[in-house]
Amino acid sequence: MSLPPSTNLGTAHEGDECPVPIPAWERTERLGDQVLADPGRRWPGERDWSRHREVIEAECYMLRPRYHEDRQFSWTRWKLPRSWFEDWQRWNIVSAYVLDATRIVDGKQVFLKRLPANRTPEEAEITALFSSEQYRRHPKNHCVPLLETKRLEELSETLLVFPRMRPYNNPRFRTFGEFVAFATQIIEGLELMHELHIAHRDCTGQNIVLDPSGMYPNSFHPIKMNRTKDFHWIAKSYTRTQRPPRYYLIDFGLSRYYDPANGVPMDDAIRGGDKSAPEFRDYFNGVVHNPFPTDIYYIGNLLRTDFIQKYYGFEWLEPLAADMCHEEPSMRPPIGVVASRFAEVSGALTSWKLRSRLVGRKDSFILGPFRWIRHVYRTTGYILTRTPAVPMPRDEGRSRERDTSKTA
Repeated sequence: MSLPPSTNLGTAHEGDECPVPIPAWERTERLGDQVLADPGRRWPGERDWSRHREVIEAECYMLRPRYHEDRQFSWTRWKLPRSWFEDWQRWNIVSAYVLDATRIVDGKQVFLKRLPANRTPEEAEITALFSSEQYRRHPKNHCVPLLETKRLEELSETLLVFPRMRPYNNPRFRTFGEFVAFATQIIEGLELMHELHIAHRDCTGQNIVLDPSGMYPNSFHPIKMNRTKDFHWIAKSYTRTQRPPRYYLIDFGLSRYYDPANGVPMDDAIRGGDKSAPEFRDYFNGVVHNPFPTDIYYIGNLLRTDFIQKYYGFEWLEPLAADMCHEEPSMRPPIGVVASRFAEVSGALTSWKLRSRLVGRKDSFILGPFRWIRHVYRTTGYILTRTPAVPMPRDEGRSRERDTSKTA
């Protein structure tokens, strides 16, 4: 498979690196006075959104009341904890390029991402590619859908608009079948990217999300995700098995297209959210490497740290995760082999195993029996209603035969 001739994704640019994060203690020292001086205790990045609120609203997107410059904050009128009020809820970040918003025309909950002209120039093009007519309905496409792109001339920025999403692990996974559905989709999504000769270069847990539209039909608050969007009540929700979500890869700021005509792709190391890859040991020595095996490492390390080491019962996944995290990048299996091997090992799991509850290694022994009783009650309902053990979203159109046939 090759890219459309009209698609110009650019090439890697020397020096394209993530900024080094400021240590927490130094950040507090530098910004403490600024934050305290703001009645809303808004971080500098938040105040930047506030200053440009009118520009954003002119494009038909409404920011939360917290970001109104002339806002009289609710907690100033009541002798109650600030955390009880909606307009106190803030992103725990210093510099924000991403913020939640509401589309004025229909009330749709969205995320906005501002791209300065001199920052990650390929991101908008790669994001748009996977939302194009050619790829948006591709069965392996698990790149976040792009709703709209706007040019903010006053700010010399591009505004990307995405549907409201949740972290992939919020709420927690309850069964092995739910995990299999998640891993299958993410491996497929990365497989399509690699088939198109695009390396994600930061496909870590913080850049994987789920579409909550089924699990949270009435939406939720963007900061306190267990609350309703007006912050008054607990949000109504369903499990992943009841309303199977679709998982997406996000944030293509470090992603690059590599022309296969140029041979094996070699590029400077760019460290994303996971800095543990063995090839990063020579990060400061200017050693180039193939970014595609690093993508394999990221997914393998995600499986290892977020599931194998966190829950009991994942021994069947350990050999594959170990190969994906091999010390030598050239020894890691390509994504097509990863997909085949995962389908093989997960396909060998019994329906009993797939419906079994995920038990965390640090779970409370006191709450364990109560969670087990609740799990048995739910599972009995799933079996009686013939709900598949591996909850794939309906639009996948390719549920495995044994998932729909094995219900016991």
